[in-house]
Amino acid sequence: MAHRSPVRRGMPSAVIAVLVVALTVAVGALVALALDRGRGSGADTVAQPAPSIDSSPSSTPTPTPTATAEEPTAPDDAERFLAVGVGAMWRATAGRCGDAAPVIERSDDDGDTWSDVTPAYRDIAQLRDLTPFAETEADIVADVGADCETQALRTFTKGRFWSPYDDLLPQSTYLDGSTVVIDGNRLDAPCEQPWGLRTSGKTAAFICDGTAYEITGGETTEIGDGVTALDVGDGQIIGALVRSDCDGLQVSSLAPDAAPLECLDVDADGPVALAVTADAIRVWAGDDLVSTTR
Repeated sequence: MAHRSPVRRGMPSAVIAVLVVALTVAVGALVALALDRGRGSGADTVAQPAPSIDSSPSSTPTPTPTATAEEPTAPDDAERFLAVGVGAMWRATAGRCGDAAPVIERSDDDGDTWSDVTPAYRDIAQLRDLTPFAETEADIVADVGADCETQALRTFTKGRFWSPYDDLLPQSTYLDGSTVVIDGNRLDAPCEQPWGLRTSGKTAAFICDGTAYEITGGETTEIGDGVTALDVGDGQIIGALVRSDCDGLQVSSLAPDAAPLECLDVDADGPVALAVTADAIRVWAGDDLVSTTR
């Protein structure tokens, strides 16, 4: 008789597989629940933006450039004139034909008060030159009328009345556009808008693009830069200069010898006029008229 081995009874393999899967799922659920409790409720888990790369504290700051003085530019119709006679002071703004009107003023108390003496009744449209004459009087070169005819006028009444004199114009000094006119002689300036032409005796100077030029023998020579105004006296050319080391205007001799004289605490941003006398230098800048010893 054949012998059979006894059969051991246990759970089928399919059942065991199902139990393993169920156990795995249960363990995963418990882990997830533990992590969720560790984080807290969803209302407290707002995501924060990542820091920007540009906000890195190790970035090197850009150095601030050093401020430099600006070169003077042509004042156009705001060009100023300042002239000092023995018994009166005169000042003016140029104006422009067909646009801003010129203004001429006179002072009998060394600039403390001023009176308007503009010859509006002459239909003056633009001022080109202002020169003291005979202690208390003055000469001007101006464009007059609708056609802006250039005339030379003189006052013998301290500015109350002005009259044209045909014989004065050929002896006058003024700027005609980019042309320098001195006693009837014409010279081309090295720029389109020269300003500040002044003469005394045989010495003459003007400004182009912030550079001062002396006229000698019909030729121009550069004598300084950063110049906003100048005047001539006793053969010396003195200018008001814009300099980075002067918080205002640097008054300097330009020719025959260049030398700084004094730094004036005045407005250097707008038009400026300068007048030289035997013992003083006067500067009209902004609302101020200041004087320094020559």
